[in-house]
Amino acid sequence: MHIRRYVYPNGHIAIKNFKVKFSGNAFLKGKTGSGKSTLLRMLNGLIPKFYSGKLDGKIRVFGKEPNRKDVFFISQNPEEQITCMNVRDEIAFPLVQRGLSVSDARKNAEEIANEIGISHLLDRDVFHISTGELQLVEIATALASQSKLIVLDEPFAHLSKKNALRIVRILKDFNCVCGEHRLEFEEYFDITINLGIECKGYPEIHVEKEETDKMIEISEIIGFDLRKHELVAITGDNGSGKTMMLKRIALEMKKKGMSFSIVLQHPSYHLTEDKVEREVKDRFLKDFELNNISNKHPQSLSIGQMRRVAIAKAFNTEILLLDEPTAGQDYDFRNKLIYLLRKYKKTAIIATHDETLIQKCDRVIKIDDYNNK
Repeated sequence: MHIRRYVYPNGHIAIKNFKVKFSGNAFLKGKTGSGKSTLLRMLNGLIPKFYSGKLDGKIRVFGKEPNRKDVFFISQNPEEQITCMNVRDEIAFPLVQRGLSVSDARKNAEEIANEIGISHLLDRDVFHISTGELQLVEIATALASQSKLIVLDEPFAHLSKKNALRIVRILKDFNCVCGEHRLEFEEYFDITINLGIECKGYPEIHVEKEETDKMIEISEIIGFDLRKHELVAITGDNGSGKTMMLKRIALEMKKKGMSFSIVLQHPSYHLTEDKVEREVKDRFLKDFELNNISNKHPQSLSIGQMRRVAIAKAFNTEILLLDEPTAGQDYDFRNKLIYLLRKYKKTAIIATHDETLIQKCDRVIKIDDYNNK
């Protein structure tokens, strides 16, 4: 791959002077907006064939033009790729496309699902499982597809560490390119391509005790009353009910007439204006590193950038309910989020798999333990 320049239709220059040869299984890292998704989309021809724009460069995959037959692309938003209503059929579908009988394709799907650890989902509706579970289903679909190369965009963003490690070990046997922010999995790949990582330091901010005495009464949902300025993490395996608990807390807060904001896993749902600067208050634009995109339409941004805008918008209220806020965020922002929550003295409940985030919260709810009570 030798890319001299790629420009999106809106004029944004995404890639300049990039040259690399992928082999085996590769880990692609870089800060949010550095061009990881753009490069991954080039490997199966989505760019420029679908996204259009102007590409100046040369890309060959196994000596041929990029194509969907040889390269299976997994989007960072698994809902975008659903083709069937049932999990078993979803995994089997690419094999049916390649000419296998439906019965043989379903048998192969069952074998792959068992290896990944999602055989219990096979008879479920794809719209009735969690985002993390759906991410596992789409990865299973790619593995079952018999493609020569698998390209994954943020495959671990919504996965528990246990599930992510299982997938990493399985990918060792495949040709793959994985664009990812969770750097703890980099060591499991043959090569790393770095598009630029920033690791800044942020001071720890301690809120004075007298500022945390006021209680927020929602004990019927989480088992205790939330203190003002407290940061609480909700953890648990994929499909354990973290998002559902967050929604129940939001409903209870709404009944009590409390002022709060909730940011779910699909940030585009929260963005309603035609410019970033109309979504986010001026004082938060710089803190969230949004100044350079303040005039852009929020829906034109990458998923990671949209999530950052949605969180910055939520900072307008004192209480925040955040669902996987660091998914699709670079290493630097994963550390910065806690700093900003402390700086602006926010009260937050955070559903997350991010262990760095969990360790810096004041209290942790393990939903698996909660469900067993």
